[in-house]
Amino acid sequence: MGEFLELMLNADEVIGELITTYGLLVYLILFTIIFIETGLVVVTFFPGDAILFSAGIMAASGELDLSVLLFLLSVASILGNTSNYLIGHFLGIKFFKKESAQRNQYLEKSFIFFKTHGNKAILVSRFIPFFRSFIPFVAGISSMKFGPFTLYNIIGGILWIATYLLLGFFFGEIPWVKENYGVIFSGMVIFLIIGMLIGMLRPIVFNFFKKK
Repeated sequence: MGEFLELMLNADEVIGELITTYGLLVYLILFTIIFIETGLVVVTFFPGDAILFSAGIMAASGELDLSVLLFLLSVASILGNTSNYLIGHFLGIKFFKKESAQRNQYLEKSFIFFKTHGNKAILVSRFIPFFRSFIPFVAGISSMKFGPFTLYNIIGGILWIATYLLLGFFFGEIPWVKENYGVIFSGMVIFLIIGMLIGMLRPIVFNFFKKK
């Protein structure tokens, strides 16, 4: 957890070191990170938002190409979610029968989130850490039709990648933003989680008072 927080708070420095060490191979490294975070349900700890924002900052400084990042990372996110969906569709039931999987709170909440928001959960979950790794998997287990899944997957993937890359590109070089990088991301994550919880609890509260 400590390493996760360190990466989230200092993703700009990490990417800068990767560029210095690996040069153009950094595009492949970023592609792999985004694909793994969205494509493997067992890997939920990559701080994708911070990495995308930092990559946008690097594009603004001229160290990376924004158009290449937008294309490659959008493809990585779409392919990742598709992979996760297929894993859930073909292997999910066996996985979920395991006791450790049944105890996984994020997986259980992902089922609630998916049931509450339906197909839109594929799009919305892109912007929620941890859940973007679980929701495609849950969609596969739930036998969501591949056509609607692909539509929301493409729209959500492009929106997620473009939002954070462009935020970093246009605002990341502002001195106040650079000085409060970690605080901004912590606040964003907390805000998104609160919004998610409100969305999940609203139907429960509504049904409770309806019964009254």
